[in-house]
Amino acid sequence: MVSLGCLLGSAASAETPVRFEVRSAYVEPADRVYELNATLNFDLPEGARAAIREGVPLTLHLEIVVKRQRSFWLDETVATLDQSYELAYRALSERYLVRNLNSGEQASYATLDAALDALRVISRLPILDQALVSSNRRHEISIRGSLDVRTMPDALRFVLFWSDDWRQRSEWYTWSPQL
Repeated sequence: MVSLGCLLGSAASAETPVRFEVRSAYVEPADRVYELNATLNFDLPEGARAAIREGVPLTLHLEIVVKRQRSFWLDETVATLDQSYELAYRALSERYLVRNLNSGEQASYATLDAALDALRVISRLPILDQALVSSNRRHEISIRGSLDVRTMPDALRFVLFWSDDWRQRSEWYTWSPQL
């Protein structure tokens, strides 16, 4: 769902690195909540792919902030959400597992690329109760993603500390929806 397998900034080609970024995002009302839909763009360097195949789980974090805009004062934070996903290879079943760490929901994929594709698309993620929204006020929503290497074993984390490819964070993607 939330997509972003490894949020890493290197592309498969060393000559043309792909930045990790939020490509698009929007919210829509559904059953008294607003749900987030977003598309992420990232690629996984070969080192990260190899680590996943060896059983190292990678965690994707999404930070979501909803603010109410005010004219004569600082904007008011209405809600914040830290959404996390884990991508891990299960050798026994030879499957890649993407798990929503907040809800426990999970999906299994036959290939790493299929699992990464699933992480690149966030669909229907509940982020805000409609009762928190003032219909006569403007709101702003921001989202960014990052890779958490702290979930890796200590020895591997020490080695990867020196590699920028394992410490990627997107810029904030911000928009003002009609809520």
